[in-house]
Amino acid sequence: MATTSKVKKVIYSSLFGLGLTAGGVTLASAATTQEKPPTTIEAPGNKTDTESTDSKATEHDEADEKPDYTSSVTVPVTKEGPEGSDADEAKADRAEQAKLEKVAKIDAKAASKAATDKVPGTVDEIDLDEEGGNVVYEVEVTAKDGTETDVIVDAGNGKILAQETDDKSDDKDHESDDKGDDADDKAEQAKLEKAAKIDARAASKAATDKVPGTVGDVELDEVDGKVVYEVEVTAKDGTETDVIVDATNGKVLSQQAD
Repeated sequence: MATTSKVKKVIYSSLFGLGLTAGGVTLASAATTQEKPPTTIEAPGNKTDTESTDSKATEHDEADEKPDYTSSVTVPVTKEGPEGSDADEAKADRAEQAKLEKVAKIDAKAASKAATDKVPGTVDEIDLDEEGGNVVYEVEVTAKDGTETDVIVDAGNGKILAQETDDKSDDKDHESDDKGDDADDKAEQAKLEKAAKIDARAASKAATDKVPGTVGDVELDEVDGKVVYEVEVTAKDGTETDVIVDATNGKVLSQQAD
């Protein structure tokens, strides 16, 4: 009987130990169990702080882009869509340009004259563009002293809507490499202007005499060692042709329809 009693004690002790161990596991599991945070459901129509901030930023940007002038001819503001292929973007650019040319009442030659009558100098570049729905020519004029002025000409009546002279003091705020690039560009442009014997108006006339149509962009450039004007002409049927005019004698060197 003594042996039996000892066996029972051993069994009881083992079971009691197991019970403590099981209890310990249960307590540990309970201690490590974490409550899930409550799920917040936002009411429909309510914007988060981030969305509200983004919306205000977009509105602010759009306000900044609106020009201080109003032209006599306007078009609906073009909104940027998703990026497509190069071919799609080129097609969209041509369609946009054709729309502006259809609305414009004066051509690049008249816009150049209006700009240089206001700001004497040489016309380096002309762009027919849309600014906040306003159809205008952006004419870049360089004076004899090298000062560059951007002149905004109303594409409907040729009136000067705005002009802005490049502030050379702003260059001080740029990094040294940007300064170097700007200096190189200006030096290159000055070299081209010195070599050119005709201006953008004469180049535009030479181009349209060869390819009848409306002049869009005119740019003084160097191609294969020659100083030339690259003139973009759009015909009545919408065909765009890039005409290369020799800037030294006004001869048409080449033409390529898109």
